Amino acid sequence: MAKSVTIAARVDADLDNELERLAAAAGRSKSWLVNEALRSSVATEQQFLAAVEEGKQALRDGRTVDHQMVVAAFERIVSPRP
Repeated sequence: MAKSVTIAARVDADLDNELERLAAAAGRSKSWLVNEALRSSVATEQQFLAAVEEGKQALRDGRTVDHQMVVAAFERIVSPRP
């Protein structure tokens, strides 16, 4: 198990109350819930930044699709079929 560290953050009292209720209902500590929320948030942000970088690289490489082609493909997908 990785070494844990203590961090401090200010949150609204309402959020703290909700966290207390959630912790009690889940049978977990507030620290555990905050740790899991941060873990999820960091993973999501890392995925987003990787996708942005992939898009930027595609643009640099000239791997793009014309706007009109995207609109036409979208309209084919969402248009009612006879």
